[in-house]
Amino acid sequence: MLNFKPVTIDDKESLQKFFDKVNFRNCDFSFSNIFCWQNYYDTSYVIEDDFLFIHFKARTHPGYLFPLGEGDLKKAVERLETDAQERKIPFRLFAITQKSFDLIEEAMPGEFIYEKDRDWFEYIYSSEDLITLAGKKFQQKRNHINKFKRTYALWEYLPIIREIIPDCLKLYRRWCAENGGCNSESSLVEECVATHRAFDNFEKLGLIGGALRINGEILAYSYGRPLGKDTFDIQAEKSLYEIDGGFTVINQQFAEHNCAGYPYINREEDLGLESLRKAKLSYHPAILLEKGYVRRKNES
Repeated sequence: MLNFKPVTIDDKESLQKFFDKVNFRNCDFSFSNIFCWQNYYDTSYVIEDDFLFIHFKARTHPGYLFPLGEGDLKKAVERLETDAQERKIPFRLFAITQKSFDLIEEAMPGEFIYEKDRDWFEYIYSSEDLITLAGKKFQQKRNHINKFKRTYALWEYLPIIREIIPDCLKLYRRWCAENGGCNSESSLVEECVATHRAFDNFEKLGLIGGALRINGEILAYSYGRPLGKDTFDIQAEKSLYEIDGGFTVINQQFAEHNCAGYPYINREEDLGLESLRKAKLSYHPAILLEKGYVRRKNES
């Protein structure tokens, strides 16, 4: 079996060099995402024969990410298959896009089936669209922003620095209260862990954030980091629902202040949540990045 070990903050440099070489647009290949959600996905890794192998649980199913390296991809995939057999688990490669499946097909033609899962698709937008909100299709978004500015005269956009992180966490606790608490439902419990991991290691993770201060209080924030050469990944966004237009304004302001240098902005998955899907579609993604998993043709 491969000798996997849990991902820690000290592993950033070792893993990031593999991510930088592939320029994948999906958020699964972001060290900050992997580290912050390590507890939830039980993520572990090993580097062997110049390949990075990552093992984790997708929902309740154990599996692997696409192996990253510049050597023999066929040999790397077969190494993961052997590991799965030794662990007595079905072999699955998760978070597979058409781009990564094409690489597998090139190395091992006709051996695998690619199953797409709509809940895992990622929403990638033109940064210009999210900054300008120009045109008829964004009229409602502009209306929300104009109403926000009429309602809240005293507001400002701030970069997230260490000094305001306690206020961001205070907002997060208020958001949890709005949503019934973050200590009962498992997904909210794990998001709480991920949020604290992010803020506790903000600088080490290379995260970039922004917040709205309204009448002296931090009442919305967003953060993320570059993903590949042309895409910025938004990893978290929070606003109190009582702030009319808060989500729309932090979305636009963050894009304007922090994403203008990137053609695309990835706002990640909707997790199959209908309200989140509706919200993400309302911003008219330039790319709906299809994802799924890969299995052997002769396996169910």
